[in-house]
Amino acid sequence: MKKISSIIKTSLVAFSTMALFCCAGTTEPAETIKFYVGSSNGDLSHSIYLCELNPADGAFAVLDSFVGARAASYLDLSTGGKYLFAINQDPWNQETGHSTVSSFAVEPGTLALEAINSQSSEGSGICHIHCSDSGDYIFAANYGSGHATALPVNENGEIAPASSVVIAEGAGIAGSRQNGPHAHQVMLDPGQNFLLVPDLGANKVMIYAFDAESGVLSPNPAQAFFELAPEAGPRHLAFHPDGLSLYIVNELNSTLTACSYNSADGTITELNTLSTVEAAHEGMKYPAAVRVHPNGRYVYASTRGENSCITTFEINKDGSVSRIQVMEQVPNWPRDFNVDPSGKYMLVAGERSDEIRLYHIDSESGMLSETAGMLKLSAPASVLFTL
Repeated sequence: MKKISSIIKTSLVAFSTMALFCCAGTTEPAETIKFYVGSSNGDLSHSIYLCELNPADGAFAVLDSFVGARAASYLDLSTGGKYLFAINQDPWNQETGHSTVSSFAVEPGTLALEAINSQSSEGSGICHIHCSDSGDYIFAANYGSGHATALPVNENGEIAPASSVVIAEGAGIAGSRQNGPHAHQVMLDPGQNFLLVPDLGANKVMIYAFDAESGVLSPNPAQAFFELAPEAGPRHLAFHPDGLSLYIVNELNSTLTACSYNSADGTITELNTLSTVEAAHEGMKYPAAVRVHPNGRYVYASTRGENSCITTFEINKDGSVSRIQVMEQVPNWPRDFNVDPSGKYMLVAGERSDEIRLYHIDSESGMLSETAGMLKLSAPASVLFTL
């Protein structure tokens, strides 16, 4: 087990495009990395951006922007990247007050988006979506109303009306944040048999059996929910690549909970729980996103607050975690971040500082180091690498 490192204290030169980790003597041009960004700024007519990163020098470029979604603060791609889905964070259907999900066709080569349709999420305050591996369903989490929804997707990418709508029962004890169900994420397990829904308000991860033929969600008979510590407030989770463990970030008590997962019956068992911040951290501290490194050796969590940070945890052999780094030199309010498919780079979206920053991931330790790569965008809230 590695010792916890001290917080990195290196300087960042704003707006410089020279990455600090480029290899001396390299003559071959690096392959650029393309990604989409969803903005939570509801005043923008274009809230989805197609961007490009040159990892050799840390230079960013915005290639295009698209209409068709309003405050598209979370995005997902179908397997193979044929269709992109986006939430409309602001209410779109003025008659029902329901939020909506929008679908787009992705043009091969250019990766430009063409709007297909929008469909009601059958709830309010949508905050997250997830596409099944088959591409036949898109799932939505409605924070405001607490509902989780399954919506079929037709062969042409058009989203059909909901096939199933579920909601958790109960509430936590953390005042207004836990006054009732608040679904914050939807995630199918790797086997595509169970839908897991971290519900911040109910203080549980709800577990639903999913019937892909009918599109119906029903409580898992083996374990209907996994309950977190009082006032934890589960927000997001991420599976290990082997599917045998998962990691939950808890927004209200600033922790990460490591769990084992039984794919046969969809049951969850806690392994350990650690803080996402240093003991001396004061003020607001609200974890947001969690991602597992492609190599399965590390898990990362972002925390928003006066001292926003990205925390690196090493994954032990039994699936439990050890905290090894707290990186405080990050954008303000990192609502989302993502690790590129190669596992070499991380992009961190600062929703309140209107920027995305580039970090290098050490291949041996999994720790982050700063670069000077920065992209200015209004209220970036979701980072999605293209396929």
